[in-house]
Amino acid sequence: MENKKTIIAIIIVVILIILLIGVSYLFYDYNQTQLKTLTDESNKILQESIATEEIDMDIKTKRDYATVEKAIKEYVQKLKNIYIQMEELGEQIDPDVIFSGENIEDKNLDKIDTIISEYKEKSKEYLEEYEGLITEEAISENINSQKFSSRRDYYISLYNTVMLGDVMKSQYELLENEIEKSKDNLYDKLTIISNMKQFLESNSRYWSIKDKKIIFTNTNIMTEFYNMKNELSD
Repeated sequence: MENKKTIIAIIIVVILIILLIGVSYLFYDYNQTQLKTLTDESNKILQESIATEEIDMDIKTKRDYATVEKAIKEYVQKLKNIYIQMEELGEQIDPDVIFSGENIEDKNLDKIDTIISEYKEKSKEYLEEYEGLITEEAISENINSQKFSSRRDYYISLYNTVMLGDVMKSQYELLENEIEKSKDNLYDKLTIISNMKQFLESNSRYWSIKDKKIIFTNTNIMTEFYNMKNELSD
């Protein structure tokens, strides 16, 4: 009887060991699969131009790995959005709107200077926002604010390896250069707007406002003004 109990106990221990090995294997296999997927998704961002390539926001991993993947993709998309906003700011410059009758009533062009200042201020805000987001403190705060079911330090380390690594830092620098280029293009356009404003002021006797539009009385002056305007679309 005692031997039978011993045999049963041994069988139970063996079963538990087998179950433990099986669970450990499944856990290991799950982690390896999730880690590989996270690595693959991160490499897409690291190897492509953030400015020109679309970021795949579809989350391919699961559970806590998905939290890391989501944190990475959403943060990089936030950086990309600043570049998009800077580009759109330059595209918004429309001389027909800026020099419409509402902005130059009674040949008073002071509103043009205000418009130029607003564009410059907005571009400055975008650049400052970007510079703030690429600091190590801001990048780390993004993952530190996330919740994990377990192994918090492990998942934070995975995030930091991607987001604070040298390759990603190079990406931040490249994207900042693109934002700077967009800002420079914006300022070039604003310089043309300023020159158009000064031209109108210097030749105020040759134009008037009719139906909220500029009407020129001198063909040469009109031609020169529209040549300046056309520079905005070159």
